[in-house]
Amino acid sequence: MAYLLLFLCTLIGWSQAFLPSPSLEVESQTHADITKDALLAVVMDACREEAQNEGRTFTPPTLLTPDSLLLACLGVPEDADLSASKFRELLDEIISENIFIDRDQSLSSAHHFNDEVIERGRNIITQGVSIVRASLRRDNLEAARRALGAVTHTIQDFYSHSNWFELGNLDPYPNLLRPEIPLQNLADENTPTCNDCQEKVCPNIILPEILSTNTLTSGYLVSTPQGKCNHGDSIRGGINKDFGGGALTPDGTDPHLAAVYLATEATKDLLQNIRIAFGNTVFLRMLGITRSTVLCFVIDTTGSMTDDVAEVRRLTTKIIDETRGTPNEPSLYILVEFNDPDVGPVTRTTDPEEMKRVVNNLTVSGGGDIPELSLSGIRLALTTAPPSSNIYVFTDAPPKDTELLDTVTSLMESTRSTITSFLTNVLSRRRTRRRRSALTNPTNSIYQQLAQLSGGQAIEVTKDTLPLATAVIEDSVTSSLVTVLQVESTQPKTFSFLLDPRLQNVTLYITGLSINFTLQNPAGVSQDNTAGSGPLASVSIVGNLYRMSLNEGNLTGRWQMTIRSPQAYSLRVTGRSALNLVPQFVEVFDGPHPGFAQIPARPPAGQNATLLITVSGVDMLFGVEVRLVSADGEPMRNTSVTRLREGTYLARVPHLPDFPFTLLLMGQEADGRPFQRQSSTQIQASQITVQVQRTVIVVPGEPISVPFTVETRGSEGVITMRARDDQGFVTRVNNSLNVGAAGKATGLVSLFVPTGTPAGTTSVVTINAESTAARQSNFALLRVSVIQRDMDVTPPVCRVVNESLDCPVLCGNAMWEVTLLMTDGNGTGLQDPHISIIPVNEMSTAIISQVKDENGYNATLLTYRASCCVTNVEISAVDKEGNVGRCDFSIRRPSATGPPQTTISSTTSHPASKISPTAPSNSHRITVSVWTTLLLLALTVLML
Repeated sequence: MAYLLLFLCTLIGWSQAFLPSPSLEVESQTHADITKDALLAVVMDACREEAQNEGRTFTPPTLLTPDSLLLACLGVPEDADLSASKFRELLDEIISENIFIDRDQSLSSAHHFNDEVIERGRNIITQGVSIVRASLRRDNLEAARRALGAVTHTIQDFYSHSNWFELGNLDPYPNLLRPEIPLQNLADENTPTCNDCQEKVCPNIILPEILSTNTLTSGYLVSTPQGKCNHGDSIRGGINKDFGGGALTPDGTDPHLAAVYLATEATKDLLQNIRIAFGNTVFLRMLGITRSTVLCFVIDTTGSMTDDVAEVRRLTTKIIDETRGTPNEPSLYILVEFNDPDVGPVTRTTDPEEMKRVVNNLTVSGGGDIPELSLSGIRLALTTAPPSSNIYVFTDAPPKDTELLDTVTSLMESTRSTITSFLTNVLSRRRTRRRRSALTNPTNSIYQQLAQLSGGQAIEVTKDTLPLATAVIEDSVTSSLVTVLQVESTQPKTFSFLLDPRLQNVTLYITGLSINFTLQNPAGVSQDNTAGSGPLASVSIVGNLYRMSLNEGNLTGRWQMTIRSPQAYSLRVTGRSALNLVPQFVEVFDGPHPGFAQIPARPPAGQNATLLITVSGVDMLFGVEVRLVSADGEPMRNTSVTRLREGTYLARVPHLPDFPFTLLLMGQEADGRPFQRQSSTQIQASQITVQVQRTVIVVPGEPISVPFTVETRGSEGVITMRARDDQGFVTRVNNSLNVGAAGKATGLVSLFVPTGTPAGTTSVVTINAESTAARQSNFALLRVSVIQRDMDVTPPVCRVVNESLDCPVLCGNAMWEVTLLMTDGNGTGLQDPHISIIPVNEMSTAIISQVKDENGYNATLLTYRASCCVTNVEISAVDKEGNVGRCDFSIRRPSATGPPQTTISSTTSHPASKISPTAPSNSHRITVSVWTTLLLLALTVLML
């Protein structure tokens, strides 16, 4: 045990990625903290600017959290029933990609600015930023988020791993985001940079001549050449500032906190550039700052679907008209069409009127044979919609492309999306008496399988009664939809579920045939299926769907539902509430940069596991329990739960089962009232693991092969491999791999992106591994980002051609004016200039005209006039690639007592007064990040 504890401390001390040391005397910050703080700060700027543009007041939250910021951004009161789970989920997606750099690129010096490869580090930043911009131009928001998370890691490491702070810099290094400007004063391989210090603490390790000449260097991680700076570890000191507790500077500054500040400001600079380049609307939508969910339809447009298409038209119009301007208005509309042999097009729009036009223009034709390409349509929806989307399928035919089932299942599990199918190929029930199924038509079994795994429903109705069933969709058009209970069974059974005061619009759904049920409330009042409208609920029955909408009133307490049926059925209880959970299994990774990372596929069966639960919509919970629940609602495993920080819990799961389960969260709020929430998507653990790099960058016309590994536990033999993607980039993969006694094998997936494919195009490659003998399968996702070899990375140039910028001490009615010439030279051309004004002033005017500059290139001439009472103005030139050029000018105002003059700059600055990286003087505080705590707890679990 002593050795394991020593290993734990050594591992944390060796952390290179802003992970804190075990010291309790200083604050230590992680990449996760830095990224989250920067994101929340820039989101608040965007929301403030949007509120001003809309003429409403923006009230910053007292305590800046994702939940409070979402409410402030949308201008709704704190007690509004609005869920921030989507915002939290997308923030975690960015942060996870940041952390994965430490796992997947642990030995890459350039990704961490180690070993004096500063030019190569900037090249990685340039490439990453180009992917973000190209993805946003094509509205590939997920690809943009993932690239953004990865590039922020490298930016942040520069300030911890280089001597930028030691050179006296209190602002971020702007040239890291300006690839057109050469990096200067870089130490070459022959320049000595540091003393040869062998101690754990090495004060004044950097040579005086390096500091006096402003020479930029970084530390060596593995093997330090003579005369060069060591990165530093738990045994030998160095120049890294990854964790606190080290020596302070003569003025009392903690270098770790200084590096944290610089890294945070540099991350904010990148985010501000992206916000300016693409506008607040795109920026906020990328991060999930929206009122409601996504409306996503996958529709069969073959010749027999006339009635179904008519219902989609009616439903789309109804939802758009009834939710416009309300908190439940969809933030995104997606329509995927599939026919035979064609699949598509895909419509993705934020404009409800465009969605109406597309749906109204739908036509039906073709088909012929009965099966259709429905799984291809569902796959397109899964790769188009954001995570945790509700996807609705309309068809009257079984799937023809059943070979895609494993691909669709993998995408569904990884995105935690829900699939509900409306099937209008219902058969007579006399033909199904002997079948224990919730459906009349056996050819619909795949849709039933997808519904069970994802937490959706497979609804069989006639074409005439389809409009009665689509109320299910209207129930789900909200950001705050939560699952209280979800079960499936083949036996008569009584299920209980707990309703809390937060829940609204509680609805129960049963799908099945020959259903008899009795619903009972906490007071003992009951209602059965013979009552269409009773004391507890309004009941509607259509096809195999029983929908019960609970009557308004005091619903709090434990309810019971008894179902009697000779055939299979499912029960789902939902409501609307801000209190919800986002679960994810995580794994510990070691190496030079140890930490925690989300498991992107199925977790390992038969082993102890670590589960991270993020809870939104509540500040404090008590008595939190997390249980693994089987498909029929029986408890399978209890877990050991630890609260990490506000809204975040860690659960230790003993011996994961290898059959499907869901997660049930229970606890009490601060007022003592209990609640329960259940995850929607079933989780399937596996004894097979597939590992592949998360993202590959591909240039059109250049083939590439990506290695992957398959590992099994407790079994040998042949593993069948399949790889598919939604763009047709996959050209080859190993059909099978022989996993021998070592339990591990390596394969290759080959890709080719055709010449002419636009930059920003993305594809998701699903690599599936299956052992028929062991009846086990798993998958890995490889995301492909297309980028052009020659990228425009030069920002536009903005210069002052005329100015009248003198203002009096008392602004009164005085005005200032500036004329700016903006040009992109021979680049991609300019967009409209971005003007940010704080506060909004109705007297400001902007006159924009298109001209030629002195070299004959297209240019924009902007004359801007504003009140001298305006406190801050930022004007930027943006080209069509998303490069941002800031316009520098200063409003001159004399002080009340005369000179010297004060200056209001138009550019974003980082005044030294903002930095406060000094150690606490009166008391010591303990601040441990989520990921650090996870690392400590999980490693402790491994030692048990």
